[in-house]
Order: sequence, then structure tokens, then C-alpha cells
Amino acid sequence: MKRVVAIRSSPRLRKLAECQKDAVVVPSTPSLLVVPKRRKLAIVTPLKSSEDDEAFEDLKVPPEELRPSTTLTNGQCFHWNAISTEQSTSAWGTHNATEWMGVLRMPPSTSEQQKEEEDRSLVVVIRETPSSTLYRVLYKPQSKTQKDVRTFLYQYFQLDIPLAPLYQQWSTQDARLERIAKCIRGVRILDQDPWECLASFICSSNNNIPRIHKILNSIRQEYGTLLLPKNNTKSNEQDIYSFPSLQTLQQHATDADLRNKCGMGYRAKYILETMKTLQSLGGEEYLYKLKTTTTTTPDQVQQALIQFSGVGRKVADCVALFSLRQTDAIPVDVHVWNIACRDYDPTLQTKKSLTPTVYRQVGELYQSRFTTKAGWAHSLLFVAELPSFRPILPEDMVQEMDQFRAEEQARKKASKAKKKSA
Repeated sequence: MKRVVAIRSSPRLRKLAECQKDAVVVPSTPSLLVVPKRRKLAIVTPLKSSEDDEAFEDLKVPPEELRPSTTLTNGQCFHWNAISTEQSTSAWGTHNATEWMGVLRMPPSTSEQQKEEEDRSLVVVIRETPSSTLYRVLYKPQSKTQKDVRTFLYQYFQLDIPLAPLYQQWSTQDARLERIAKCIRGVRILDQDPWECLASFICSSNNNIPRIHKILNSIRQEYGTLLLPKNNTKSNEQDIYSFPSLQTLQQHATDADLRNKCGMGYRAKYILETMKTLQSLGGEEYLYKLKTTTTTTPDQVQQALIQFSGVGRKVADCVALFSLRQTDAIPVDVHVWNIACRDYDPTLQTKKSLTPTVYRQVGELYQSRFTTKAGWAHSLLFVAELPSFRPILPEDMVQEMDQFRAEEQARKKASKAKKKSA
């Protein structure tokens, strides 16, 4: 039997330095997922623990294949809320498991039904246990069966792709990832609804995760359909709304309302222009064609997406990786660039900005190193850089990150001083 080690913010955690293979490292409570006090977990309102254990179904997926605690909390999606537990005496207990509630969009049955605004919303609670992942349906379309929901969740988590062999392969290609893989298990790329994903990452421009959640929840409340009234179940202390379809949002959204009621600011113009362009291309169906056309490359999909207002290379690659099944797409941000500078090509530090040439160069570094599903491998490395996961990494790795960050800040400071004195 494998030992279960609870994550707690204490010096004792550092004794896990190399993250033994026989230990299953799990967070003790959702509130500990974000360490820095200045950053808050992206929860709109506190949610209560699900009350009916018997209502949960088992996805029957082991920890090495899926951990919601590492998959739903790393910034690839914005439609999950952590559910607080009533007790916190131990990492795991009968009624003390870590849970999230998500409002998802199921795929359209047909293009005609899509045009007719069919109900595609699913509200589900995910529970992580030491041995598997459970789910509980709070709301589903009347046309969908429980079997349909289970099939959809397998697709959403992309469980048809075995993750453990990928971890093993990537570990042979990168010694640093090998150490990370022992500590951070079950990091999967989700297969999200492309329209919601596109809109979400347009909202993410120059933004932080809590504020992105707030904007998207405001969009749901203003333009979505009420799915579950407040306190309809013991898992929701807020009204639960669907994410509006492209057609609904375009019909009802105005620049003023998106700016003032939803807090989008200058991004309101981007989303309005994107909706107009997307409708001219065939609506949401255009994105689904990108998703299902297997002959397209990450570069081709990137070019297809950057035609939309507010979509640069990074946002395009996020949408491609997280919703269009482009498993080799590499969204490059400052974290990903720093990893490349520190671990793969120090000469990149001489580059002053992330130009298109540098962006491509960084992406190719990951793609050449990780020959299978490079985008998935890059995401595991990205997760390790997030403050919320630092406590479960080896001590020397955290120190190396801190040292590189300090050196990078000093280098930038010296560069600014040199420019100022010139």
C-alpha cells in the first residue's frame, strides 16, 4: 500500500526532498493550493462539501493517470470552483476529500442542433481520492444519459491517452522533468469547449487568474442560462449559470455592458470583434472543424486563430493545446521562456523581448526535446514553476528556481540602469 503524505505549510514538508516513489502527495485542503498570501484561490463564493457520497460515480482512473488537484488548478481552465470541506483534521477522510464543481459545455449533437441553441451545459462535482477520481452530476441536459456524461468526462480529461507511459518517456528525455514527475502526478491537458476556451483566453490578456474567474462568472450571470438556483444542492451557495453560446453573446452583449457589468475593460472590444469574425467564418462550427481536422499542424492552427482580435501567438497556442487537441502546441509566457533560458539554452537570456522569432525558437526547444505530446510535457514543467506547487518539490530545485529568479531580476535591473545612464 502506498503512503499518503498530506501537504502542509511546515518545515517538515522539506523532508520529502526527493518525493519518494512510494508516496502519494496530496493537498490537505483546497485552501492550501495557493501559498502566497497576496494571491487568492479563484473561488467566487465559498462552496460546501458534497453531502451525498452514494451519488458519486467512480471514473476508475488511478492517481498516476489523473489528479484533479494538479490538472484543474494550473490555469488551463476557468470553469471550476474549489469546494471547501467542513473538516480539516486529516488529508483524507470519509467526508473530507478535495472537491471541485465545474460548469462544462458538452459537444453539440449536430451542427443543426448547435444552431438551434440546444442545452449543452453540464454541472458536475469532481472528488479526488487517494486511489481514483469520482464525479457527481448536479445538472445535465435532458437529452443526455448518465452514460453520455461518463463518456464526455472521459473525453474531457482525455483519458484515452495513457499518461504514465508519457511521464516515463519524458523522464528519459529530461532529467529535471524526471524529478518533477515523481512529485507532481497526474497532470493532464483538458479537452475543453473551443468557443468558451477562446473567449476565456481573450479575457486572460494581461490579467491574473482570480480576475479572469470574476470576469467569466460575470459573463455567465449576465448572458448565460440559470441552471441551478442558489442552494439547490448542498454544493452550491450561488446561482449556477451556463456559459453563453457565441450566438447568444453576440445578440445581447454590448461594449458598455462588457466593460462595466463584466469588468472586461479594453478586452470588450476584442471579444466583440472576435465574435463578428467567427460568425462570418461559420460560428462555433468553425472551431469544431479545427478541432476535428487531424491533418492540421500547431502552426496552421495558430495562424487560423491569430486572425481573431485580441489573439496573439500565446493565446492562440493556449486555445490550440487546451481545446483543439494540438498536443504539440507550446504556449510561451515568461515562465516557459525562463525555463528555456535556465535549462535548455542560456543564450536566450540575451534576447530583449519575446519576438515572433524568439517565440518560435523557444517552442522548438520543447518540441525537439519532447518528441511525443510536447505541449503536455511543457505543461508539467510549467506547473512546477507555480508558487502553489513549490512546497512539494525537492529543496534544491526550489533554491535553484529562486536563485535564477534573483539573477534574472538583477540582470534586468542592471540593463535598465544602463539604459537610463546612456
